[in-house]
Amino acid sequence: TIRNNTNTANATANDVFVWSHYLGRDFGVKAFTYAAQADPAAKLFINDYNLEFSTAKLDSLIAYVAEIRGRGAKVDGIGTQMHVSLNTSKSQIDNHFVKLAATGLLVHISELDIGVNTSNATSLVFTEALETAQAEMYNYIITSYMRHVPKPQRYGVTIWGLLDNQSWRYNNGADYPLLYNPKEKKKAEPQMINKAN
Repeated sequence: TIRNNTNTANATANDVFVWSHYLGRDFGVKAFTYAAQADPAAKLFINDYNLEFSTAKLDSLIAYVAEIRGRGAKVDGIGTQMHVSLNTSKSQIDNHFVKLAATGLLVHISELDIGVNTSNATSLVFTEALETAQAEMYNYIITSYMRHVPKPQRYGVTIWGLLDNQSWRYNNGADYPLLYNPKEKKKAEPQMINKAN
């Protein structure tokens, strides 16, 4: 089910705009059609979050993309935001890359960051153990992407920021999701993946 005013929290708030309420289910077809008309050479992506977390959402998005394309609109790829944590299921990460690759479309990791505060504490000491675990998770995700998404379909990886304290997840020291700490020092590097992939 796509978002509508019934299944969207605070849909009647002044700062929430639910496109399908005004354009119906066709809003996706129209958006991609208009974008392709405006710039026929542009690569057009649909982008969503929690695809590695919810198989139902992943399957629904893939079906919706097939519907949009089946109605003649151009969709070149799918962006997976991947605001994940240390305890995100690795098998679900793998599964979501396999399913995205099976579409034959480009796959873009579009907003990657990895939270280390798995207990949602209001503050956190970023220990060496957490830094190592985070580096290992970054390595796991990139390795999984390279393993499960064929090279012609890999559009790229975007890390969602640079310094921890500039991240939307930082919250005055509650989380450290990025590759550089607040003092602009690069964090621990994961073991390098095989570049031949």
